[in-house]
Amino acid sequence: MTADLNFNSQFADNLRDFILEKRGVGCKYKVEAATLRQFDEYVCSSGYEGMAISKELFEEWTNRRYYEREKTCENRANILTQFCKYIVRIGGQAYIPLPSQRLRRDVSYRPYIFTNEELFRFLECTKNMPGSMQRKTVFYMLFSLLICTGLRLGEALRLKWLDIDWNSKPMMVSVIGAKFDKDREIPLSDGIAKQLSEYREEMSVLFLACEYLFPSRNYAPYSENQVYITFRRILWSAGISHGGTGKGPRIHDFRHSFAVKSLRKMIYNNDDIMAVMPLLSQYLGHKNIYATQNYLQFTADMFPYVTETVQNVLGDVVPGMEVYDEETY
Repeated sequence: MTADLNFNSQFADNLRDFILEKRGVGCKYKVEAATLRQFDEYVCSSGYEGMAISKELFEEWTNRRYYEREKTCENRANILTQFCKYIVRIGGQAYIPLPSQRLRRDVSYRPYIFTNEELFRFLECTKNMPGSMQRKTVFYMLFSLLICTGLRLGEALRLKWLDIDWNSKPMMVSVIGAKFDKDREIPLSDGIAKQLSEYREEMSVLFLACEYLFPSRNYAPYSENQVYITFRRILWSAGISHGGTGKGPRIHDFRHSFAVKSLRKMIYNNDDIMAVMPLLSQYLGHKNIYATQNYLQFTADMFPYVTETVQNVLGDVVPGMEVYDEETY
């Protein structure tokens, strides 16, 4: 059996037979098989016990995720729909959406800005979550880095030990393969640099010779889906309310929170906002300065007492935002 036919959920046999049928009529079905492995992994990790693919399971797994383009979400739904049709064809039960039921993108989402107290609770629950010491250590460092640097999740998961200049002052991280081709170097604060150095020592014992900063048990980086499932569980443990599928808070909101709090600090320090905005934009890896300016509006909304400063800086450049396009930032 080839590796891409290795499934573990209650749908394992049907998944293998479906893929073999597709390949039997000349389809390569490589990308699709990888997508179905993600579905299989999701079923196992979510604790779903049904023997049929329900509407709820279908919609939970095909719902557009915060880091995806709409097309990616549609492709995933199309692949699962084909598999559901196969199950029904062989006499099983599965939800099949009507052709007229298009996936709708949630455009009303506004970033969730975590309070400092919420972030503290979240990290404490991460430190004490169930699982192996290696898993706790990795996730505690991963979430700490996201909170303290505003990195995108994918950027953090791709980091390797060699991407960090351990001897520089301040410690520098090279972000390679970033969104919009915005590869960059970012400095770390003394606190997170110290934590990262201690993490390095601990991981040298747990995972000797692994090249990735945040390895799973098989030495490869955790997938974004695996991290998201863990994130949701820790939110619940920390007593941070989640609005449901597609509503947040989301992992990407660590990034939003970092940006808003960074701007708030700049305003408190009476920094020249228009002079430091390009630096923050470069640090975050934004496509352009306008993406960063949107955070000024969020900052004014969150902290009304800085509204006057924001208005003096931007005037009417950034109106109140009704829709947030997270693909851009």
